[in-house]
Amino acid sequence: MQVYIHSPGTYLTQKNEIFRLKNQDRSLDLSPRKVESFVITNQAMITTQAINLALENNIDMVFLDAFGDPTGRIWFAKMGSTALIRRKQLEMDQNDSGLMIVKDLIKNKIGNQVKFLKTLKNARPGKEHRFIDTILAIEKILQTLEVTDGENVIDLRNTIMGLEGTSARAYFKVLARAMPEKYRFKGRSRRPAKDPFNAVLNYCYGMLYGKVEKACIIAGLDPFIGFLHTDNYNKKSLVFDLIEPFRIFAETTAVYLFTGRKMKDDYFDMYEHSVSLNKNGKPVVVEAMDKHLEEKVRYRRKNVKRRHILHHEAHRLANYMIDDDKMKKPDWLSITEF
Repeated sequence: MQVYIHSPGTYLTQKNEIFRLKNQDRSLDLSPRKVESFVITNQAMITTQAINLALENNIDMVFLDAFGDPTGRIWFAKMGSTALIRRKQLEMDQNDSGLMIVKDLIKNKIGNQVKFLKTLKNARPGKEHRFIDTILAIEKILQTLEVTDGENVIDLRNTIMGLEGTSARAYFKVLARAMPEKYRFKGRSRRPAKDPFNAVLNYCYGMLYGKVEKACIIAGLDPFIGFLHTDNYNKKSLVFDLIEPFRIFAETTAVYLFTGRKMKDDYFDMYEHSVSLNKNGKPVVVEAMDKHLEEKVRYRRKNVKRRHILHHEAHRLANYMIDDDKMKKPDWLSITEF
């Protein structure tokens, strides 16, 4: 279980080897055997006895700032799961396990995009022809990716990225056709965005990057050690890898903001070679993205908020890495908020 401490003034202590959380008239007792980590997101008071109990049971304590960004953690003094996960990450691009993870991430990303295109197609009776050929082409790419084989990520990095790139170009070409005519765009543009759609999508991706990085850190993953995306100084390669299946959250939000006629010209600052969201447009996008992430969807036979799926998948990846060393974490990540 991950325990999120949100409420200001929460007091975390221990009594008789049991954690106790108190806040005014609320209290919650938790056995250390049920807790995997504490995520402390606001002004809380923690006793040294509670910290010692966490350390004795190899329970992570992660601290977030007022914006929800990780600022630090209390480490277990001995070899624990977090150090082991980092070691495994370094080994992954040299073996078939890393390749399997990468293929799984990209297949999920492309599969999600195909599902979204089919949803858009079904919502446009009489205009299905705009989608059908592209959907078939992307599904062929997915089949090619399925049978592509090698010994490790290094062997197949360029092949996988090439397939993913071809799929993405076809996908965004069709999305552009689904836009209201005045907001149709010519492909992806990142820095800078060259049209309103890309300005909104880049902003949604930016929100998502922060949440994926947070999920990595809380799960004990090192965001700087990736598999598909190569390591560079200060590059959060794993975040670039792990975000792939979740990009659909940003893409869905951006598309529906435009097709739902929620975006207006005065939400953007237009320059000669770029477009950016202004102070009127950003709150609209943030609200839409937050609302999308707060919605519950069916995930592994449970109803889960989309924003929690990021944490579940980071947890599953960490769990997979340490499985061979008999340090397996619980299969299902339970999240308790206090």
